Amino acid sequence: MRSLSPSLRGLTILAVVSSISLATAKPLSFRSLKNDTKSPVINKINWGEPCNLDIPLADNVDCGSLVVPLDYTDPTSNDTLTLSLLRSKAVSAGATANKKSMLFNFGGPGYEARKSLAAYAPTLHNMTGGEYDLVAFDPRGTADTITFKCFANPTDRLVAGTLLPILDLTPGASAPNAFAENYANAVAFSQRCAAYNLDPSLQKKANVITTGMVARDLMAVVDSLHKFEGEDGLLHYWGISYGSLLGATVAALFPARMERIILDGVVNAENYYHRFGIDVDQLLSADDAFRGVLSDCLQVGSSRCALADVSSTAAGLEAALLAMVDRYQASPVAAAGKVINGRFVKELLIVIIKYPTGVVPLATVYIRSLLEGANLEAVVAFHKALYEAVSMGDNDALAGIACSDKVVRAAGSTDQRLVDDTNYMLNSTEVFGGLLAGIASQCAEWPFEGKGKYEEHWFDEAGQPKVIKTRKPILFVGNRYDPVTPVKSAVEMSNVFEGSRVLERDAFGHSSVAQWSDCTAEVFRGYFGDEMVLPEDKKVCEVDVGVFDVGEIPA
Repeated sequence: MRSLSPSLRGLTILAVVSSISLATAKPLSFRSLKNDTKSPVINKINWGEPCNLDIPLADNVDCGSLVVPLDYTDPTSNDTLTLSLLRSKAVSAGATANKKSMLFNFGGPGYEARKSLAAYAPTLHNMTGGEYDLVAFDPRGTADTITFKCFANPTDRLVAGTLLPILDLTPGASAPNAFAENYANAVAFSQRCAAYNLDPSLQKKANVITTGMVARDLMAVVDSLHKFEGEDGLLHYWGISYGSLLGATVAALFPARMERIILDGVVNAENYYHRFGIDVDQLLSADDAFRGVLSDCLQVGSSRCALADVSSTAAGLEAALLAMVDRYQASPVAAAGKVINGRFVKELLIVIIKYPTGVVPLATVYIRSLLEGANLEAVVAFHKALYEAVSMGDNDALAGIACSDKVVRAAGSTDQRLVDDTNYMLNSTEVFGGLLAGIASQCAEWPFEGKGKYEEHWFDEAGQPKVIKTRKPILFVGNRYDPVTPVKSAVEMSNVFEGSRVLERDAFGHSSVAQWSDCTAEVFRGYFGDEMVLPEDKKVCEVDVGVFDVGEIPA
């Protein structure tokens, strides 16, 4: 059996609303750039620069920078942007004979990528055959690459009080009031972002952090590697979570240049661009994931799961945990400077089903403490550590990117499309709907348009997919019990891309890195090999590491 480090970060589960941009005419769409197969200016990557990362780096890791156009939609502009790249060089002895690079995006929108690649490169080399240089850059709006912010510091953000409230799911409860508060917070946050970025130089940068722009940056890296390092000029790419959305976008823009593309933990692009929220389907498998973990808990027993003796059945254990959520929601308590309420408990529950490897056994100890109302200071410390591990830091990149990408806008809080999408998310899960449905409002009145956004539909009004033929078939990957990107989205996006395949994993957690699978690694190596080997469509891979196999319960 092989274990894997805690899983990579992906779609955030606690979206904070945000907004920004210029009150300008509608920008040039990326449609006008689709026939442009090369970057307008091709510069050389300056490898060998300091990485300036606060993490240990392997000997085969180096960093560099690449100058790209700031605004691909404005051919008259000379403004540029410097991308920060990290490379983990190929580990296979024969790799130098046929140099090639694989690009990565690990999720978001809003996560930096260089640190993730540095941390997980050994596993990624193992899964891809070791013959690629692995390359990632911090996307626009993240880290130090035109960092998108709406507040001068964390204190200002806290004082603004614009966090989304949990929506009450109780039948007959005052959900409309919660919705109205949620919507007002979204608008207030948009106003704060616009005010903070009032300076014209900030406005210019805030308008060019769309996914469409990042897709062009990907191809600028490919063009540089082709011109100056002799590579094939085609995209080899592995996109996880939001990275799958970025991958689908670049594949739609440059289909003839797609060589090896894995889209993993798949976001439905139609939902992302044309409906409210990140992806209204994102929670469709969350309840199954939650119940599956509880069922496994009873199977492994108390030595691996501290909740195993709460009930003799998974249904009984679920009822006990949901009653606990209701209890803390009705009667919150304070511990270690933190309010423990229903939202706090649900945040803890969804994180352990999103990032299962190595986390779940210990997490059950703290959930047991919540059940008993004991040791709450330690519970708060554990919750804080989990969220710091997936935090985007002191920025507002998630909303800055996602809202700039959105085509849809609301005509006020009573817009039926917004109401319908919010209710859809609320009803898509019995357990977690109230936690995430509020994000449907986050971009509702985003007042400005991001430049270069991808505006075309992926499905027609009858639900039929548009058909895009890429140079080589795309491989879509989904976990059966992924709580934030259901397999359904992988299947639907596969229908858009002619000849693509879907690999389904009988796995928990978010994306293929959540639980190790020899079967998955074999499929990936075959797909990325010199002679592409495609799995049969809808092939199912089992995993080799169970949810409770890694991690310890303190004695």
